[in-house]
Amino acid sequence: MPVKKKEFELDDGTKIWVRQASGLDKLKISNAQSKVFKRFSKQGDASDWSEETQMAFADALDEVDAGIESQLNNWLPKCVMADDFDIDLFTLAELMPILVFVRGDDEEGAVNFLTS
Repeated sequence: MPVKKKEFELDDGTKIWVRQASGLDKLKISNAQSKVFKRFSKQGDASDWSEETQMAFADALDEVDAGIESQLNNWLPKCVMADDFDIDLFTLAELMPILVFVRGDDEEGAVNFLTS
């Protein structure tokens, strides 16, 4: 299935086109996330994790360079289809919906890349 594209409107009214991260783009981070998740799976279902466990999981993702910051830094420059894209000029409120689409987490996104 080809990656999808979507237009986003920023807070200042500017519109940009964004493509999803391809499986190849996502491979390194997805594999690292999978390994961390496997370590934490003994804690039970993720939806039942305590706040402390959730924070430890987020820290573990950051330690292997697979957390939110890494996703933003690695995927957005490749996926925002604008010549003058500068990630430092976006607000977090603008970046997060874009990241959700880029990852394929929403209904308009592609099926997440699965690792074995």
